[in-house]
This record gives sequence, structure tokens and C-alpha cells, in this order.
Amino acid sequence: MDYRTMRGLFFAPPDGPRPPPPAAASPSRARALRDAIEPLACLSIWSPEAAEDYAALGLDDYFAAYVWQRVAPLGTPPEPLAVAALGVFDGDLIGPQYTLGTAAVDRDALVAVRLAAPGRTLRRVLGDDLPDLDREAAAAVVALRRGIDAADRTARPLFAGLLAEPWPDDPAAALVHACHVLREHRGDSHLAVCAVDGLDAVQMNVLTELWCGYPLGSYTASRGWTPDRIDAAADALRARGLLTRGGLSTEGLQHRAVLEERTDAMQRAVVAAIGTDLYPLTRLLGSWSDALVAAGAAPPDPAKRLAG
Repeated sequence: MDYRTMRGLFFAPPDGPRPPPPAAASPSRARALRDAIEPLACLSIWSPEAAEDYAALGLDDYFAAYVWQRVAPLGTPPEPLAVAALGVFDGDLIGPQYTLGTAAVDRDALVAVRLAAPGRTLRRVLGDDLPDLDREAAAAVVALRRGIDAADRTARPLFAGLLAEPWPDDPAAALVHACHVLREHRGDSHLAVCAVDGLDAVQMNVLTELWCGYPLGSYTASRGWTPDRIDAAADALRARGLLTRGGLSTEGLQHRAVLEERTDAMQRAVVAAIGTDLYPLTRLLGSWSDALVAAGAAPPDPAKRLAG
């Protein structure tokens, strides 16, 4: 799948107005930071400069590049481990993409693109409107790195792997990298919470998509799961009393909120280490992320921003 096709799939605006999703109501400090940095972090995924650089290295399948660059913090693991680390995707979808990516591009070359190219994207898109971009980005990285340095690595493989990568010298690239590292910390944490809860990968997707405002099955299908698997997951969640025919039940809303609280708890050290800088940092980076969305550099659907 080339970059243009992949972007077309994920940058489509919502079909129409949706009611405010539960995920947007009274976010915790950890959740507010996560939502603020999501579009910035996802420049690691959506940078067109990165797509050009991957293609120049011989990897013009952008979905394969996406899978490979996300798994690369683990080295070059066997395919089943690569699939398990990403957690929410059907292995039949991403396993072949991982194999394609590893065969096409050397890991170190791939990581070098992921670290450098998103900074060029950020600078191109926002540089003219942010004359103090370098200074503000560098200050934000200092605060974010306090959180990263304090974060627990236990049961967080992608996060721990990213810590072994070099930090970019360019302040814009370093900011994207810091946001990406924290994004993977929360993602690893949430997978651990959901696994303890007894959810499989499809059930995790279904709960999350409904929590974030998607219609049942719509976002889960983008992770490669078939209608039969989605229906089976929904039936299993209904058997637990978490779904009705129309969406999350009252118990389901409460249960998903508890999963969110447990994920927040796994980021307490991050929040504590950032300290009093957290609120102004969240406001600043949220405004930059909003500008990226407005400029077409990040997906416009609010549910996509919440779902990650």
C-alpha cells in the first residue's frame, strides 16, 4: 500500500456529526497529555518526508514501512513477536508486511529516517507560524524527557526499546521523538491493562472504538479483523454485560473507564516527574497538534485522535 492510498484511508473526515465520545469527557492529566501529543507523535507515522526517504531506501510500501518502523525498537524479532508487540492488529494482516519491510530496508537505516524525517515535516508545516519553534520545542523536550526518564519500563517492550535509540539533535525532530516514546509507553501500558482484564485483541479494539466515538466495527476493521471476528468479539462483550445492541452499556461505560484509570495509574511516575510543567505543556503541544490537524498533516477525525 503506497503512502497516498494509506493516507486516503485514514485521513477521511467523519461521515457526519457524532455525539461527544466518552473518552473526551473529563480526561485525567495523563490522558490529556496523551491526547495533546497524539498528532505530534503520529508524525512518526504520517510524515510525507519519511515516506519519500523510505521509498528512496527501497521500501515504497508505506504500510510495510509503518509496521517495520514501529517494531524496530525491538531489533528484528521473529514475526509472531512483532505481531504480539503491536497488540491490536490481525497477524494475517501485518505479519507479511513486517516480513516485506525487514527484507527491503536495513533496520538502522529505517530508524534513522523515523528519527529525522518527522522533524522536517513539523518544521515545514508549522515553522512559518512558530518563530520560536526551536526554543519552545527544546524546552518541551526537557519536560517530556523528565517524564520519560521516570517511567517504568516493566511490561512495556516498545517503550523500553525506544529508550535505546539516539535522540535527534534537531529540536523539532526531538520533540516528535519524545511524543512518540510517550505514546508507546501509554500504548504498552494499556495493552497490559487489557490483557489482565481478559480481553483479546479484537475485544480491545471494539471497546476502544466505541469509547472514542466510532460506530461498532468501523475502526476495528482497519486493524485487519474480519466481520466474523468483530461479531464474535461483540458477542463476548455482550455476554459480560459490557455492550448493548446500540453500543456500550452503562456497565460497559464504567468498565472502560476503569481500564482507562488503570492505564493512567501506570503513568503516574510520568505525570509526577513533569510536575507543574504538565498543564502549560499540554496546552502548548495541544495547540501545535491542533495546527497540524488543521494543516492536513494529521488525521482530522477526532475519534482517530482519541483512539491512537
